[in-house]
Amino acid sequence: MANNKDDGHPHQWLTFILASQVEEFGEKMNRSANNNIASLPETFTSSNLNSNVSLLCNPPGAIPNAAIIAMYTIVLMGGTAGAAIMTWKIKTDRKSVTSTAVTNLISAHIFFLLTVPFRISYYALGEWKFGEIFCKLVSAMIHAHMYLCSIFYVAIVITRMISFFREKKTMQFYQPWHASAASLVIWALVLLAVLPLFLGFYGTSTKYNQKQCFQFQAELTKRFVKLVNYLAVTVVLMTICVLLAVQIYIIMRLANKHAGTFRKQQQFGAQTKTLLFLLIMIMCFLPYFGFRLIYIHQIVAHPCSLTLHTINEIFLALTAMSCFDVLTFLVAAH
Repeated sequence: MANNKDDGHPHQWLTFILASQVEEFGEKMNRSANNNIASLPETFTSSNLNSNVSLLCNPPGAIPNAAIIAMYTIVLMGGTAGAAIMTWKIKTDRKSVTSTAVTNLISAHIFFLLTVPFRISYYALGEWKFGEIFCKLVSAMIHAHMYLCSIFYVAIVITRMISFFREKKTMQFYQPWHASAASLVIWALVLLAVLPLFLGFYGTSTKYNQKQCFQFQAELTKRFVKLVNYLAVTVVLMTICVLLAVQIYIIMRLANKHAGTFRKQQQFGAQTKTLLFLLIMIMCFLPYFGFRLIYIHQIVAHPCSLTLHTINEIFLALTAMSCFDVLTFLVAAH
């Protein structure tokens, strides 16, 4: 019996040693798993994106969604009414630069307004139901609308400024087809710059939640995309600042020239309308472009920040308020 009892001790020690080794191995595996989880990139870089990682972010809350829905609903109703009224009342001069620009503005508003119901549907339902390609198309259209409007506003403002310094009533193209050609070139340049970026580039390196839309944060870490965004923002901001400075100079010049009867001068009314275009750009576009610089810089470190995404979407919706320009022009005309 003693021999059997002594023979049992090695087996007990062997069992104890094996159990210890298994427990130690399990602890090592847990530490390794925790280290792997901790090492997952919170900051997206171009090297991280090559691994085709998934980015599943929480959708915005109910209150931001309600605000965005209200903004787009107002834009859809007011913009549609304004475009219809302006289309009916506008007297097209095929050679006039201003008339050509206004016609293009109405066209840009109409194409953009066609996509607004899909945006309202997404924020109302909290889910995108129209496919990835159409999501990119709808995303691209609001940016194309913003840049097209900016270009045509600048064209109108510069035309009016040149007319003031040259003391001419209007500027005209030499031939009617020149106006059509210029319009086609502008549309082609903007669409070729915006559509390929969204349709062919965004959403290719990272897997997004297919039920969400308008979220392409990971692509903003790529050098080419950042460069394009920084360049576009810088050009727009500098253009607004330069035109505003020139417009202030013109108004001050008129004030000094016609002291006392300033507001009765016909030129004052014309320059007020010119200033109106600049104010629309400042109120509708400046908040988005100003925040865009912060957004691109911060979204790299916080790709799923609800605060950044919500503010960006609200300011982007604010750019759509430029659809009210035609109604503003009608009020200013009277």
